[in-house]
Amino acid sequence: MSEFDTQQFRSSIHPTPNCPILTSDDVTDFGAVDFVADPFLFPGEDKWYLFFEIFNDDRDPDAVIGLATSPDGYEWNYEGVVLQTEKHLSFPYLFEWDGERYMLPETGGEGDTMVELYKASDFPIAWNRCAIPVSGTHDTDDAVIFRWNGRWWLVVGDATISGVHLYYSELIERDGWHSHPDNPVVTNRSIAYRPAGRPVVTQDRIVIFYQDCANRYGEHVRAYEITRLDPTGFADNELDGSPVLEGEKTRIGWNSGRMHHIDPWYFDGQWLCAVDGNIQNSKLFTNNHWSIGIYTSDQL
Repeated sequence: MSEFDTQQFRSSIHPTPNCPILTSDDVTDFGAVDFVADPFLFPGEDKWYLFFEIFNDDRDPDAVIGLATSPDGYEWNYEGVVLQTEKHLSFPYLFEWDGERYMLPETGGEGDTMVELYKASDFPIAWNRCAIPVSGTHDTDDAVIFRWNGRWWLVVGDATISGVHLYYSELIERDGWHSHPDNPVVTNRSIAYRPAGRPVVTQDRIVIFYQDCANRYGEHVRAYEITRLDPTGFADNELDGSPVLEGEKTRIGWNSGRMHHIDPWYFDGQWLCAVDGNIQNSKLFTNNHWSIGIYTSDQL
């Protein structure tokens, strides 16, 4: 894992033959769904769990979090909606710490200014809000959380400035995390500001993925290495081999247009990655036709 090679990763990952593994047609309990997107995996003792956004433009709220399960990471069954609030929900970042399961979804959608943390009271179907790390200071467009050098870190996208804000805390279940003194640590970087999935964090390295929104929303997934991260400084740089994920650029197909999300897990000697994709723009289809797929790789 410490030898994560972006170029090799990009060249080795490929879709499983049964892609897409989930589409809007699989959802049976949220009306006429427009799309599914933002998938996050979580391994269980005897199955994989997959949490993702379900979007229905005719509902209020228009998006909730759904669940699918799989015995092997390849064949998936839709289980139902597992989190619904009074707000739009998407990007359900899942992680575990000290025996507890947490979810950090984007809440409120465009223009919202909160980052809200949820904890499972009955995993995977029941969730309660346990903290509000960020509130009321700027737009919060997707966020990722990870532990580094004894602290918890939040990387939060902000579409209004095409930038990134940083927050940190010694405790995970705490309101009002410390704002980094250099916030926003990134501005005017439309090619890479909005988190695009789970970072790869090892003992000595942080690789973070961002959406490329320079030409249109979520066109590619770019990979950056955070080279400095502490309470007084921040630096990152794009890695060779980036972007690591993009549409197939074919005329038709579930991922023929854009791809804007990746959740990579190293498992049994290969990468298992949850991704999403959109069809190529045309007069026949709308922009919002995201579906979910699984990519795998050979051993790296």
